[in-house]
Amino acid sequence: MTLDIQFYSMLASAATGLWLGASFDTYRRFTGSSRRFRWSLVFNDIFFWLLQGLIFFYVLLKVNEGEVRFYLFLALLLGYSVYRSLFEKIYLKILEQAIRIISGTYRLIVKTILVLFINPLKWLLKVLLALSMILLTTIWRIVYYILWIFLVPFRWLGKKYVQQYGIPFHSLFNKAGSMINKISELWKGLFKK
Repeated sequence: MTLDIQFYSMLASAATGLWLGASFDTYRRFTGSSRRFRWSLVFNDIFFWLLQGLIFFYVLLKVNEGEVRFYLFLALLLGYSVYRSLFEKIYLKILEQAIRIISGTYRLIVKTILVLFINPLKWLLKVLLALSMILLTTIWRIVYYILWIFLVPFRWLGKKYVQQYGIPFHSLFNKAGSMINKISELWKGLFKK
């Protein structure tokens, strides 16, 4: 390995150390520091460190064809230390600001969708429901009055029949009329709600 490749390998390892510090702080910010044992956190930690190892090896693969030397780990540790001492506070402030901007943008998008799409759709459904109730009530009243007009001659004939023959069919007609009245009141009560 030439000196140029060794130098580039050290720079790449130091840059990977900076990346490792920033990505670890980002990971810790989103997972939080839990005092309780959680299997999901264990799997996340394993996945995180495997991913960081793969990134380090990929960088080495691109720079020096994947040759791993001891001084590259020292350069990685140097980059991580530089990040912790110089860039950690700045990066955490930038990260928090980015999280605030992204969450604010998300809330704005959700509110915009609610105001522009969901609320008008709810209003339209309420209007359609009210119109359909009005239509059904009107149809029921028309049907009720048609039935009432249709049944009036039968009531009249029934009364004449009872008067002539003395058979008490009037109680039967009264019961049928009261049943029709109860059904119509039930329908009216359903549509008023």
